Amino acid sequence: MELTKMINEGLIDLELDASDQLGVIEQMASLLEEQGRIDSKSAFTQGVLEREQQFTTGFGNGIAIPHCKSSTVNNASIAIGKLTNGVDWKAMDDADVSFVIMLAVPDAEGGSTHLQLLSRLSGNLMDEDFRDGLMSVTAKEDVLRLLTDSMTEKSN
Repeated sequence: MELTKMINEGLIDLELDASDQLGVIEQMASLLEEQGRIDSKSAFTQGVLEREQQFTTGFGNGIAIPHCKSSTVNNASIAIGKLTNGVDWKAMDDADVSFVIMLAVPDAEGGSTHLQLLSRLSGNLMDEDFRDGLMSVTAKEDVLRLLTDSMTEKSN
């Protein structure tokens, strides 16, 4: 699981402007589609929404981790969105979400990559310094550095 293959600056939007959860998911799915990481934006979006219906991915502290395992996903990917205004995500703490980490995983990697990513991200998000770092980023390269540093530390 090489993080550098899953995310790049083109998969990060630090000024995401959406008024609701669907708008956020669609805009982030567009980032994935533009890079050929998914074949169908609509199928992927539907998969994410179906997952949200099972249980919210609103992690708390203003962060959501929507994700989808799907045959429309070509390469395991991470898309990042920092919202200009908070959005109701039905988060566990009832707080609006202002930072979204979207995971896209091919069906074939559902049991391995998907679970590893969720586990590592969840662990990192429990760290207040990591959360504060994400919320305060202003440059795409800072997001990449923060993720790379934290994922590397956790695996050592």
